[in-house]
Order: sequence, then structure tokens, then C-alpha cells
Amino acid sequence: MSQSKKADRQQRSAATKAFLGLLVGVGILYGVVLAYHVATPIPSDDGAEASWLEQCRQVCAQYGLVYTGDIKVDAEVYLDAVESKKLSSPLEELLNAPDFQRAETEQHPLIGKPAPDFTLINAEDQPVSLSTMREQGPIVLVFYYGYNCSHCVAQLFALQKDLEYFHELGAEVVAISADKPEFTREQYTEYGGFIFPVLSDPDYAVSEAWGVYMRPSESQQEDLLHGTFVIDRSGTVVFANRGYQPFVDNQSLLQWISGTSSRREIE
Repeated sequence: MSQSKKADRQQRSAATKAFLGLLVGVGILYGVVLAYHVATPIPSDDGAEASWLEQCRQVCAQYGLVYTGDIKVDAEVYLDAVESKKLSSPLEELLNAPDFQRAETEQHPLIGKPAPDFTLINAEDQPVSLSTMREQGPIVLVFYYGYNCSHCVAQLFALQKDLEYFHELGAEVVAISADKPEFTREQYTEYGGFIFPVLSDPDYAVSEAWGVYMRPSESQQEDLLHGTFVIDRSGTVVFANRGYQPFVDNQSLLQWISGTSSRREIE
């Protein structure tokens, strides 16, 4: 082997070792910060100079790497991390944006079929039926894990920010979790409420009917998914998205509700 090739290989080897060493160092530091975060309460803002560990925790919290304990704050951090921003353009522009690619629906068993009806209790202990709400227009139906989960409830905060657009199309948002109404009210008091119905499905019966909850059996483990569905004016399910992360693409939802997609797709 020539001296130049040998020297080049040695340089690459040294660079690789340095990079791996950096990754290990970052991992160790992050582990220390996580241990500190778990063991140390978040201090009040009394003007005192923060320790280096506290400063590291604040940086991590800013980028969603640790939870602050404030569900609304952590939800906003999550939305920033996934680049979910409040919509600001006129509705017509959002529906016909030439450079926007609408999210496609998954091949859910309910696609193209009438939405299964249900009646659940809202946060004010009042019964709400899907069939009654459908008489008023399209529905965006959201299944989320609950108001004790910041990234789960982040979708609801994102929908509320853009709710005027959904109302402009005559649509309403309905959110469902296993939370009991009294718990939802408590979270409203502490972190803020929503001006669309938030319903309680304590036994997961509705969640199971919509395919976002799987009961444990001999052949499968219990599983719970996020779910977002669009029900059109005729009561037909036209869009479905399920997964372990919430769906926060509100512009796509608006296009599914209106029956439009980007001009690029139409052309």
C-alpha cells in the first residue's frame, strides 16, 4: 500500500473515532440531563442564575427533548418540532395551493362507507351523537390518547388554531379519548379547553369500532392508535389516518373536506 493511501486511511479512521467519540459524549450528557430532569423539580423563575445542568435542561425543553411538565407548553414544543404552524392564507389559497401535496388516505375498512354512529358524553356531561352533528356538515373525527399526553393533545391545539377554516367550510371537529369528563374539565382549567366537542369513550367501544383500539386476545396484544378521519356531507368516510403519532396536516384535512386537492394533482 502506498504511503499516501495509508495516510488517507489513517485520517479517515481518526475522523471516524472522533465522530463516534462525539456521539458517545452527547449521549452521556443527554443521559445526565434526563436523570437530572427526573430527579429535580423545575425551579420557579426567581431570577437566580441557573446551573449548567438547568441550562441544559432548558435547551432540551426548548427543542422537545424533555418534558417541562406543562402539557400545553410541551404540546406547543411538539408542534414546533414537527413544523406544524397555524394556517394564515385565505381558505381559497389553501384549497388550491399549486405546490402543496395533499396527504393520501390509508386503505381503512370504513373508507367509502357510512360513518358508524355513536353517542358519547362530552366534557360538560352532555350526550353528543355523531348522527346529529353530521346533519350540520362534514366532520373531522380525531381519536387521541388523552389530555395527560402532551404530544397527543397537541393535535387538538393545532386544530383549534385553524378552527375558523373548518367552520368556513361548514365542518366541525370532534375529539375522542378514554378520559372521563371530570378529568377533561380539570385539564381545561389548568391548560385550556377547546371550543369543539371533546368526548369520553371510557371502554374504548367507539375507538374499537373505528379501528384505533385493539383489545388483547390470544393472537394479539392490546394496542391503541391515533386516528383522524374525515366524514363528508353525505356521511361517508373519505379519509383515514392512523398511527402512533398525531396527524397535524390541517391543510390536507381542509382539502379532503372540500373535495379538492392541489392544482398539481388535478392537472
